[in-house]
Amino acid sequence: MKKSFCKPLVACLVLVLIAAEEKTKDLPMFEAGESIFNGKDLAGWDKDADYWSVSDGEIVAKATEKHPYSYLTTKKSVGDFRLVVEVKLVPNSENSGIQFRSARIGKNEMKGMQADAGKGWWGHLYEEHERGLLTKKSGEEWVKEDGWNVYEILAVGSKVRTAINGHLCVDMDDEKFDKKGVIGFQLHAGGPQEVRFRKLELELNPKFELKTVKE
Repeated sequence: MKKSFCKPLVACLVLVLIAAEEKTKDLPMFEAGESIFNGKDLAGWDKDADYWSVSDGEIVAKATEKHPYSYLTTKKSVGDFRLVVEVKLVPNSENSGIQFRSARIGKNEMKGMQADAGKGWWGHLYEEHERGLLTKKSGEEWVKEDGWNVYEILAVGSKVRTAINGHLCVDMDDEKFDKKGVIGFQLHAGGPQEVRFRKLELELNPKFELKTVKE
């Protein structure tokens, strides 16, 4: 009984993931010089209006009670890119993250890489609906709890680097990494919390050198 139930379930999940990848392939690509966020509203983003809004030029996700996962994602894809953004998570005991080269799976799930945020998770690289946690050490020591933190994500070909507040967190080269997909912000399922994103800078086809890390 268990065996016969499991196989169709796994097969169904595989089909959903394939469909998500195919849909992402059809999305237009960001062009050089194009802004990722206009500072006024969420034009150019797929959003859940129950949780996502813009306030004082900042992207805000806020939940006042128990809630499911929710994502805000770009309507365009990136290939090789650099994203620099400031993130503020309150309370820091909750969890969030930045999806990149990813694909939406329905309303409340995503597939792909995530630069993680949250106590014990800051700086980790996680693959949603794929291989899970890929790093051993977090960047927790560099984080300003309940304050603004500068997150840099750099992806060129099979190489990925991330940094928090000017400190290297991830430096990996893996051919299994997806090479194209959307950028997304996560409101993790849980209790009351708020996460804000501001000062978004998107650069296409950058050199594989972190901008915020001082040698």
